[in-house]
Amino acid sequence: MIIVSKWLTAERTSTSLVVLGLILLAVIILPRWLLKENNAFVSTSSQHCQLTTEPCLLTNSSPVFTHLQVTPTSLPYDKPITFNVKLGQITDQSQATDQNYVTLQLVGKTMNMGLLPIKLKQIAPQQFEGNVILSYCTIDPSMQWQADIRLHTPTGIHQILIDLIPNDDT
Repeated sequence: MIIVSKWLTAERTSTSLVVLGLILLAVIILPRWLLKENNAFVSTSSQHCQLTTEPCLLTNSSPVFTHLQVTPTSLPYDKPITFNVKLGQITDQSQATDQNYVTLQLVGKTMNMGLLPIKLKQIAPQQFEGNVILSYCTIDPSMQWQADIRLHTPTGIHQILIDLIPNDDT
């Protein structure tokens, strides 16, 4: 009986040390690790964009995005579609660095079509462009899409969600 009680005390002590070590790890190391990657959203906005030959003006909704041009405006399936994103001048000079980059992904609104990431290349200062080919949705031929555009900066992420309304006249 004495041997069992000593064993239980030793087991409780080692368990307590493990729990204490995990608590210290969570309190000291985890916050430092989380602060290394700044994934905080600095701004998030949304708007609708009627696709025409003129770019969509985004300055009313977003502090950093100015224009979105989509060509062709009908968002055809199985044909290349070009997305052109223009940024405004970043007023906070701590955000104006070479580390900034822009990402764009399309999300199906009327049906889950997965995420379609679009690789954007910088073609001019504050201007990015990329291409994608949309898959045909067999259930809903008038599929609605949303563009999720993000500017990644050292101080956080600026995001705008744009509901794309295709132009059926083209």
